[in-house]
Amino acid sequence: MPLAQTPPKDAAFVALPGVVVVAGIRRTLIWTLIIAVLFPAFISGSRGYCPGGVDGNGGFIDASGRPVDEAPMCVQLSLGPSPLVHVGIALIVLFAIGRVMKASDERAALRILERAIQGAGLLAVIAVVVSNVWFLMTPIEGFSSGSWSVFSPFPFGIISVEITPMS
Repeated sequence: MPLAQTPPKDAAFVALPGVVVVAGIRRTLIWTLIIAVLFPAFISGSRGYCPGGVDGNGGFIDASGRPVDEAPMCVQLSLGPSPLVHVGIALIVLFAIGRVMKASDERAALRILERAIQGAGLLAVIAVVVSNVWFLMTPIEGFSSGSWSVFSPFPFGIISVEITPMS
């Protein structure tokens, strides 16, 4: 008597055709959803700078230590995720499902779905790296002058600038 059990030949145990591909699609959707939910946690940050401060008499001083009449301006930069990354992940999944419908066999369909997971993960990693490096390279000290501009890593992250007087 062999030790290996063979499944019964009952109709209830026969799998649907394409169940492996459906399971692959489910796996792709779960992993890309996890990627889309977790990547914003790695792309959030803030930096602040207040040139000057308060002297011993309660008056304001500038960055050079000279007394000034009004409060120095403080700069706050905030980094957040761009919604375009979520759109990109959704497009990767939709494109992959469209290609799966045209696949010649299950193996090719599963390979397409696996590459979709890898593509979504790669997009999220690129977005995190580019946004954080760009954010850290933004010179915050230059925002205290009268005119400024910021170029954000637009497709990957959004940098918002808030300038308020020191309180």
